[in-house]
Amino acid sequence: MEVGGVQFRLLSDNVGDQVATGNEKGARSFIETLKKELEELNRTVKTAEIKTLEVASGKSEDILGAVVAATEAELAVKAAVQIRNKVMQTYQTFIHMQV
Repeated sequence: MEVGGVQFRLLSDNVGDQVATGNEKGARSFIETLKKELEELNRTVKTAEIKTLEVASGKSEDILGAVVAATEAELAVKAAVQIRNKVMQTYQTFIHMQV
């Protein structure tokens, strides 16, 4: 998916189906997908840091590349925080349900 010229990669379409089944394989697959996405987020942030440091130290003149990488990292972190907030909100809702 592309928004404002920035390319976003979506999680697997069947993640929700795997969790909804409640089986161990689906839960394991969800955890593996989550881990993979967090590793990708980490790589994005590290790439932005490296490009920014290279420009700051004079090793690179690609200022635009550093700015784009930093913006991608910022958007990725903001998206991850929003997902985390929504998961925590849902968890709190479940905790406060009366049975």
